[in-house]
Amino acid sequence: MTTTAVVNPEASSGISIGYSVGSISEWLRRVTVCIHGPRGTRGSGVIWQDGLIVTNAHVAVGKMHTVEFFDGRKAQGRLVARDPSVDLAAIAIEAAGLAVASIRSARELRAGEVVIAVGNPWDGEGAVSAGIVHRAAGTQPVIFADIRLAPGNSGGPLADARGNVVGVNSAIFQGLGCAVTSDAVKEFLKGAGVSEAA
Repeated sequence: MTTTAVVNPEASSGISIGYSVGSISEWLRRVTVCIHGPRGTRGSGVIWQDGLIVTNAHVAVGKMHTVEFFDGRKAQGRLVARDPSVDLAAIAIEAAGLAVASIRSARELRAGEVVIAVGNPWDGEGAVSAGIVHRAAGTQPVIFADIRLAPGNSGGPLADARGNVVGVNSAIFQGLGCAVTSDAVKEFLKGAGVSEAA
């Protein structure tokens, strides 16, 4: 009886996960901003809707911030809402022709789904990392994912494999990336009286 050695199959003509993540990351960079605050603070933010940036409360530590877009343009941003208890903040800007994030409810996420984080850590703007959802968020206000985050990623988007934003990256907790869910952002904006249609 003869046996045949097992070899890796030839690369298929389909789209690879790496190619898909790379393509989606290009889109996510367009809806991700770098936020420069007082005293040299720096973080990331998501263009949640026209004229409104969502970020972390620990990133938005002043009334005014310089918001830098992916193409190098800059605008002044004004803090309009902040809640440290959920680590969220909203910054209003006046800028036209910006890409806006596509939002998905984090309650739909399943454990093991691929997620992508984009942000502006100190070692490079537009940095990307990918991982998987550690466990389903359900009704919890946070998502835990096996993903690498670095200082400066805070406030940037956590997105699914189609580029829909499901959360705002916040911290590392026991080795896992922690993001505030898109559903919690919606509640935060509603409670702060910030119109989601603005």
